[in-house]
Formats: sequence, C-alpha cells, structure tokens
Amino acid sequence: MFLKLRWARFFTLAGWDWRLANQPGFDFIVTFPCGHSECSGSHTLKVRICEKVYDALARRHGEIYDVDSMYSIPHPALFGDGPDNTYWQMGHGSGGGCETVSQWIANANRLWERAAHE
Repeated sequence: MFLKLRWARFFTLAGWDWRLANQPGFDFIVTFPCGHSECSGSHTLKVRICEKVYDALARRHGEIYDVDSMYSIPHPALFGDGPDNTYWQMGHGSGGGCETVSQWIANANRLWERAAHE
C-alpha cells in the first residue's frame, strides 16, 4: 500500500495526470506529455505496482503481455520501487521500444525521494 501511495505522490510531483485504474490487475492510469509530433502530445500507461527490480519487471512484462497488448494504448507497465525499477514498451516518435520513468523525467530519483516525505 505504501508503494502505491508513493507512486501517486510521485505522479503528482512530476506533473503527470493519473487516476486509479478500474481494470483488474492494474493500479493506475497515467498520462504524461510528449513533444514528438508523431505522439499526439502524450502517452498513456496502465500501471501495475509490484515490488520488483528492473530485470525482474522486464522479464515478467514479457511473460504477461504479448506484442499486440504491449503496443496498444494504454500501454501496460510494471512499476517497482523507484523510477529506475519501471518497465514498459510503446511506440514513440518514429520508433519506440523499452522505456522507464527515468528516461522521461530528468530528476526522477530526486522526485522519488520527495514523494516519500510529502
């Protein structure tokens, strides 16, 4: 429960739009801005919080989701303990692939620390 609350605080501090998910197996629906013209201004994820590290999240993501669901909107994402321990796949710009929160927010680890105390 604490980890979910911390992620909610993080999303707010980062300026990402979020709401609780109403789909079984997911905790949040999160939308964040993107400046690429091919991306229509934003990306949306359906996030499942699980207490795992990056390698385990990447492996689990490949076990749970097929390519069609990975690249459908909202994109399924697994978030663990902190911005470096996140994983999803999506189309982005003229390409796409594996993503983490740290790739999208320059000061992600600092915001993560703030989320623990605010």
